[in-house]
Amino acid sequence: MASCPKCEHHLKLTDWKQKCPYCGANVFLYNLQERLMQDADKAEVQHYYYQKKVDRVKASYIGSKRAYVRILTALLPVAAVFLPLMLTEPGSAGLPKKLDAIGLYTFFSETDLGAFWEAAKAEPTGRLFLAAIACLVLSLLCWLLHFVLLFLSCSPKGRVRNYTLDILQIGFALAYVFLILFLPAGAFAAVFLDIGTWLYLFLSAVNLIGDILVFRQGIEIRHKQCYVGGIPIEEYFEMQEKGVPPEEIRAEQYRRLTALQEEKERELDRETSGTHKKEAHRNG
Repeated sequence: MASCPKCEHHLKLTDWKQKCPYCGANVFLYNLQERLMQDADKAEVQHYYYQKKVDRVKASYIGSKRAYVRILTALLPVAAVFLPLMLTEPGSAGLPKKLDAIGLYTFFSETDLGAFWEAAKAEPTGRLFLAAIACLVLSLLCWLLHFVLLFLSCSPKGRVRNYTLDILQIGFALAYVFLILFLPAGAFAAVFLDIGTWLYLFLSAVNLIGDILVFRQGIEIRHKQCYVGGIPIEEYFEMQEKGVPPEEIRAEQYRRLTALQEEKERELDRETSGTHKKEAHRNG
């Protein structure tokens, strides 16, 4: 249960009446205006922290021309996987002649994976081939995570996160290339790399370079101005740090809110006056 706003005694479930049984204060109406102002202050401070996150997300995507370029460089690697990644010789574990992203998906969706897995495990070349495919898939997953998490790139850990995913993406791609290049000729599969693989590696490196350039030059984050009771929030925090009494802060808030209200009323009067003059001119 709540406490009495005046004497701060803890109220029990049986204290359901409007007045406090200890001091007689009206629990609902006592100092209501001040309590509403305190709730408003808390809400505006919370909004400030939320707004900072929104501003960082906006800066990550549209904060500068460099941010637009980074989105492009982050998208490019996936285009390469739709080009032929591998070529296979006829009879290589029933694999299609040209393997790209769509071809691999079609093959594994139409193949008995249990039988394919058992056949691959029985051959040394099969195990190496499966390891290569796993590295390629992991590299693509790192690409996907990197692209999805671009909106967090202006957060405190954005640089480390982006660099880590970039390096993992390239590292798994290199492991895939290494395994395919050194895949010995055998009964399971004879596979050769094609243009899609080399282009994917190149564009992944371009993606990393794009991240490096953006973080090195930086993106300016434009924070929307927030207020607490009419006081700019930076000034409000400064007043609290300096130990300004709450009564003085509240008095300053009322003064500024009153000034803002009067300014809005003057603007409304000017707009109304201008409208009346235009109507009188048309009717004259």
